[in-house]
Formats: sequence, structure tokens, C-alpha cells
Amino acid sequence: MVVRSIRRVGVVGAASQVGQALLPRLAAQGIRVCRIGRETGLGGAERVHVYDADRGCFEPPIDAADALVSLAPLPTIGVVLDMARLLGARRVIAFGSTGRFSKVGSSSALELDFVAQQEQAERLFSSRCEAAGVAWTLFRPTMIYGADADQSVAFVKAMVGRFGFFPIPWGATGLRQPVHLDDLAAACVSALECERTFGRAYNLGGGEVLRFPDLVRRIFEAAHRRPMLVPVPLTLFYLAVAAASKFAGAAFVRREMVDRMYQDLVADNQPAREDFDYAPRRFSPTQNAS
Repeated sequence: MVVRSIRRVGVVGAASQVGQALLPRLAAQGIRVCRIGRETGLGGAERVHVYDADRGCFEPPIDAADALVSLAPLPTIGVVLDMARLLGARRVIAFGSTGRFSKVGSSSALELDFVAQQEQAERLFSSRCEAAGVAWTLFRPTMIYGADADQSVAFVKAMVGRFGFFPIPWGATGLRQPVHLDDLAAACVSALECERTFGRAYNLGGGEVLRFPDLVRRIFEAAHRRPMLVPVPLTLFYLAVAAASKFAGAAFVRREMVDRMYQDLVADNQPAREDFDYAPRRFSPTQNAS
């Protein structure tokens, strides 16, 4: 696979968390960015190109792109690769999730379906790219934070701000490795022309591993509040989760998420460090995307 100097990049899902940090980083490298999303913008620099899968074209049109970065859910990778073919892109970076491993064996049919979809999408991504001579790289992040739009760090911050305490199941000390969205954006830029990353998948975590209770305490401290973690028996916690899930703001919380508070959800950053100098920051819940 030969990938020449990349000067024009299509970003699929440009309005996503990571997209907020990726677009200015690409612009700082002198790379022209084509924002690809669901709705057209108002024109100018903020114009968004929408792909019509039925007609196989973009509106407004895009002539070509050297590479695509997909921040969309990985099961949409087939459509993303159709875009790459249309644009003549010979380089594609896509994002999956370490949940593809941590949710294996879950008691939830929804989570098992997530795992199956991720596995299928990964196979499709690698096989289609290799058949077409496209240089591919897959990033699987751990817990993403930095835009106050996630369902982990942002949720804890919201609980701390609203109630001043955070309930936690007894003995829930699983390890966490939150990764800042700007570090993921930096990884995209670093890997874009790096041949060592071609045809490889990387699990990407942050620069610090914390026990779950310590992560929560760090969020309290960042909000200048005295940490107040309230230990709750697991059975009562399950009941509380079932009740909270009836409300829109906590509808995503499920029993299986509670079970994972006891699991270590971390990544080995060494392969990414060796291949493209990946150097994520320590956990800093006050650092949002610039």
C-alpha cells in the first residue's frame, strides 16, 4: 500500500466528541478538511457534506479526498468504505470500542448484539480495505471524556453537581483508564501517514489508571467539593438502577454497567506508543475540548 502526502481529509461524524478536537488539529497541519455528517451546514468553512447512499454521491459534491477518518459507529463502516471508494481515498482510520472485549459474556442481549456487530464490522473493515489496497487503521478507545457529552465521566460530574454525593456499590474497585478526546484526535493526526499503523488495530487508553472510586473522588476534587461516596449494598444498588432507568437522564444505566464497576477496563498503550508515539495525558476532568 502506498499512501502519498495527505492534504485533504474527509471526517465522517465531524460533529462528534472527537471531531471537535480533530478538525482544528488537522487544520493546524495545513490539511484541508471535508466535514461529512447527517445535515448540510450553512456554507463556507462550516459546510457539511451529506452522503446519499442510494445515489452514491455527496451533497454538496466532493471531488476527492486523500483519506477518511470515521468517527461514526463502527457498524456503519461499509457505508464509510463506499465513500472512500467514491472519493479515491487510499487511507481510512476508523473508531471502534474496547467494549468489544469488555462486554463479551454479558447477560444482556443488547450488549451481546453490540459485541457481535463490532466483531462483524472489524472483519468487514480489514477485509474490504485489504482487497481494495486501502491502508486501514482501527482505534478502540476506552472511556472517552472531554466534551461533557459521554455517559461515564460526564454522568458522574452531573451527579456530583446536582446531589453532592455519589452512590457506589460495596467493593466496586474496578480499574478505569479514561482517555481525553483530544489525545484521540492527536492519535489520528500522528497515525495518518505512519506506515507502521497500516493494517493494525490499537486499544487506546488514557495516561493514568485509576480505581473507580478514585476516579469519582478526582471528579469531586475538580469541582472543589469534598468527596462524598456513599457505599450501597449491591442488591439495593440494582434496585436503585432499575428505578433510575425510568427517567430520561439515566435511561442508559443498566444492571450490566453496575457489574462492570467490579471489572478492570484498561488498555495496553505500549503498541501505540511504539508505533506512533502515542502519549495521552493523565486524567483531568476539568479539561474540556478547546
